[in-house]
Amino acid sequence: MPLSQAPLALQLCQSFRGFSMIRIRFVRHKGFACGAIVWRSGMVGMPFIPTHAECVTPEWTCVGQFGHGGMQERPMGYDAKEIYIDRNYGPCAIVIELPVTQSQSDQFYTSARKAIGEPYDWSAPWGFLFPGHHHKKYHSVCSAKMFLLLREIGYFRWPITVPAHLVDPRDLMMILSTHVEIPH
Repeated sequence: MPLSQAPLALQLCQSFRGFSMIRIRFVRHKGFACGAIVWRSGMVGMPFIPTHAECVTPEWTCVGQFGHGGMQERPMGYDAKEIYIDRNYGPCAIVIELPVTQSQSDQFYTSARKAIGEPYDWSAPWGFLFPGHHHKKYHSVCSAKMFLLLREIGYFRWPITVPAHLVDPRDLMMILSTHVEIPH
């Protein structure tokens, strides 16, 4: 995309030295578990209800929490055959660019890569369905990990009103939509 067609925030960041972007990728995958996440979300979300969140590195790899293997770095396109195709929207995947300082970007991606190998929190998704704090300390789900990495670099001005382990992918997309425009 030529810079002249890029969103204003991106143009401004690329115009000033010391600024950068953090990219968060949201995707809706096929399958029963992903269908349950969509059902739990009330079947409503724009542009779609994401079932996974991860970051896209400057080298265009994906770093995130996965149910099988925990925090990993994978090549872009690793999930191409698993992306849900919506009859109105098309492939349910989007990369959101968050303008940050170069220092914040460096810290974010360094922390994301340091977290590779951390375990997935298999207890937390129960908290999406049932009341209570179903969570294992030092474990996280994909959206909670991205939220915690953003919180660590000071991206959010104030704390949120729920524990991070209760932030599902739709919640994270909704939170970020108050900071940047998400096309829908």
